[in-house]
Amino acid sequence: MLSRRDFLKLTGAGLLAASFSRLELASAQVELSAPLIYSGSTRHRYVGLTYDDCYLANVLQKLETLLDQFPDFHVTFFAVGSALLNTNSKDPGLWQRFHEKGHEIGYHSWNHDNIGVMSPNTALADYQRWHDALIQVMGFAPVVRFARPPFGVLSHSFDVICEKNNLVNTMWSTGWGGTPAVGLNAAKKSTNGEIVLMHIRTDDLNTSTQAYPWMKENNWTSVTLSKLYNDLIVEKNESEGCDTGEGSTLTRTCIE
Repeated sequence: MLSRRDFLKLTGAGLLAASFSRLELASAQVELSAPLIYSGSTRHRYVGLTYDDCYLANVLQKLETLLDQFPDFHVTFFAVGSALLNTNSKDPGLWQRFHEKGHEIGYHSWNHDNIGVMSPNTALADYQRWHDALIQVMGFAPVVRFARPPFGVLSHSFDVICEKNNLVNTMWSTGWGGTPAVGLNAAKKSTNGEIVLMHIRTDDLNTSTQAYPWMKENNWTSVTLSKLYNDLIVEKNESEGCDTGEGSTLTRTCIE
């Protein structure tokens, strides 16, 4: 298995720029060093469902109940730090339960501020404040692998956060937001390996309530970004499995 350090070391910007067709670095108007993804492998009949912000404890609780009905579905939350603390105060253990059930949590800033207007040092302090909040609600320091910039703004300061903390800058290839009718229509048009943007709000919960059964009936599932990213790296390196030990080659890689 790869260590966290090797996980990012083996997937630097040079490898990713050669491998991922949707990086669109030029459009970002910033030269990025950390890995950046928009979608995963197209070989697998799954998507990576992601939910941003996470301000509403009652919506999170309803989503937890829904996810419990689909135990093979796993999602990634991009929660802001202030929301982690607030929702946990209303439902102590909420984030621990999500983690124990196989879901993932990624960085999305302390309070949904535009990281692009911050200096690198201020941005790093923002991540540390967010990470401290995560530790507070979890009771330990879980592995964090993914980061999504507020407003989808790619910037040098956000890239510094990712590079210094071994994070993959994660965008999206489709969104299932809006009214449930609009969201479900988008779900039915999604393709293999897409990273799906949603938020913790009522409309997106209602979309999920309709989309999950449709996905199940049509042999779709949702995976964490760790699973999606690992499969993408395996595919791009023409690998059929995982290295053991230190994972010293680029040809057979996986993450813990």
